[in-house]
Amino acid sequence: MVRALLRFNFLRFGVMPIAPWFVQRGQFICCSSKNSHDVRTHAFCQARRRGFREDCGMAGTNLPHPVANKAHCNGGAGGDRASAQMPPGSLAACCFREATRDDRFYLRALDRYGPLFKLFWGSGDLKVCVVGFPLGRRLLSRCRAWLHPVSTDITQVVPAEYLRAMDPKIHPHYRHLFMGAFRDDLVSASEPVIRDIIRRELDGLACKAEAEHSPPDQLDLALNRIATRILLLVVLGVQPESAIAAKLEALYQRLGPHGYVANIGSEQLAAFAEIQALVLQILQSVSDSSLSDGVLRRLARMESADKVDDTIIGNVIYMAERGRHDLRDLLRWVLKYLSDNPAVVAEVRASLGRPGADPRLAEACVLETLRLDQAEVINRKAMQAFEFDGYHIPKGSWISILMREPHRDPANFAEPERFRPQRFLERSYSADQYAPFGIDEHQCIARFLVSRVGTIFVEELVGGYS
Repeated sequence: MVRALLRFNFLRFGVMPIAPWFVQRGQFICCSSKNSHDVRTHAFCQARRRGFREDCGMAGTNLPHPVANKAHCNGGAGGDRASAQMPPGSLAACCFREATRDDRFYLRALDRYGPLFKLFWGSGDLKVCVVGFPLGRRLLSRCRAWLHPVSTDITQVVPAEYLRAMDPKIHPHYRHLFMGAFRDDLVSASEPVIRDIIRRELDGLACKAEAEHSPPDQLDLALNRIATRILLLVVLGVQPESAIAAKLEALYQRLGPHGYVANIGSEQLAAFAEIQALVLQILQSVSDSSLSDGVLRRLARMESADKVDDTIIGNVIYMAERGRHDLRDLLRWVLKYLSDNPAVVAEVRASLGRPGADPRLAEACVLETLRLDQAEVINRKAMQAFEFDGYHIPKGSWISILMREPHRDPANFAEPERFRPQRFLERSYSADQYAPFGIDEHQCIARFLVSRVGTIFVEELVGGYS
């Protein structure tokens, strides 16, 4: 029976789109303190008093400005300060506030300054933004030696760090392992269970929608359960009805109740230790047929269970943690766009109802959602001053390769602001045009998992609910 869900008032379920710049861009701002606004305001005032200068952009900041030992990654000869200006842009303190509140800020800056521009960031640092996948790829390739990955510090629980911020000396080994574990057949063996997880939660939402008494947070809670249970299944191999799954779900709720916790505190340390103990139990029974063919089991096969070290275990735990929040947010955006576009829903439903159903349009809905609102940024920090494309990049600068703005290029995407998944059936896009999961070796290793689970969600939602 087709249940009423999509037609119901979207906002009644409390599904406001994710704060545009706080989550979808991956630029997380800690607002846990009631004084955080005052702290930021104080930083703005301090910045004004220090007197940022537009010509050099470095007066009074906490960034040193070395002229000697400046690297050059353009292949040309070096020059002194006068020969290389800072990228264009504004260092007004208000830029930070606007960038975190206005989802068109970077598009306007791109239009005004071009694909390489600067702004003042809230920490008092300089931020250099790069727009365009070819330009970002060239920067990462040519200037690799002077750029350090930026990620949340989890060394308190994983001394060797999260995969994306790992020491280059050990990174290739661990990345190779995880790439093998996350290969594109990861979802297929668990697909019936994944569909059941989704149906159960959507059924519950549909019942509440028909009764018209749903509390505003019910949808978010349901999507959180879907994402958490799917990640526990495909990453840790834990079946949703098992006793260990219930324990892990409660512990992950402590690890990050509302979103990924950037500053690890005592609650996160305690929850992590308990999760780690359960993961070690799972490893000891890795041959148990009740476990799914998940990432953890695959890693144990590649390394042998006794060689799965703390770095692997810690990364597995945090991949499930970060992944469940990212997946929940993606499903929320998918549901938002489908609710706003009933004609697309009808077309997807018709495509799924035909003999030999073609899943491509359902998948295209996920790809279009990623294009519009779920791509993040690639962040690096300049470990020494260098020049790129004729511009001086000071030591300590944040380098952000923006992933969302190129997806708004009308030269590649007609009607770029419109949700039109059919575009992905009409043509293919190169890696220079569409790259929601990152570029080259910096791509998300779970991209196949995300795309497939999102497609299954669309199929179940559109196929069973109106």
